[in-house]
This record gives sequence, structure tokens and C-alpha cells, in this order.
Amino acid sequence: MSKILLNALLLTVVSLSCYAVEQDPTRPAYPANPSETAIISSEDAPRLSAIWISEKSRWATINGVQAKQGQTIPGNIKIIKIRKNAVTINQNGNIKTLQLLQRSYKTTK
Repeated sequence: MSKILLNALLLTVVSLSCYAVEQDPTRPAYPANPSETAIISSEDAPRLSAIWISEKSRWATINGVQAKQGQTIPGNIKIIKIRKNAVTINQNGNIKTLQLLQRSYKTTK
């Protein structure tokens, strides 16, 4: 009788492991700022991922699309101004400033 119970318990434990959900180990357990998470998860929110500035031109990558200052990209987003760490855009008549994320780095003494 105890063998039957032990086998049933073992079978239950093994079958429950099939329902375990794997999570990305590099994902933080808690977001630093919940309001930033809400902005990023919004489908309408434009995302600035890169800025290139040279002597001759300025480029920004927004929502995966590279564009110069003055150009319009899909989503009715017009790039108004490209600066070192930010881009000002006009999306459907709303002026927004997109910032590149700044990371703080420790320096050794």
C-alpha cells in the first residue's frame, strides 16, 4: 500500500514539473520604475534606441527605424531635433522628448 502511495506521489510531482514556467534569468525581479515599464509596454510609445552625430549629419533610431532630423517615420512621428542624449519628436501633434537611458558606472579609485 505504501508503495502505491509513494508511486502516486512521485508521479504527481513529476507531472507538475511540466507546468513550470521558465523566466529570463537576466530580467530584474522588480522594475526600477513602474511608470517606465508602463511607457515601454505601450504599443503607441515611440522608443529611442540610438543616436549618431557626426560633423555632416545627425541620425536617430526610433522604433527600429533610422531617420534624419526633419524626416517622418511610420507611426506619424516627425523628428524635430536630435541632440546628444535626446530626440524631440512630433507625434500626431504632440511634442515629446525621447531620452536615451543613462547608466551610472562605478569607477575604481
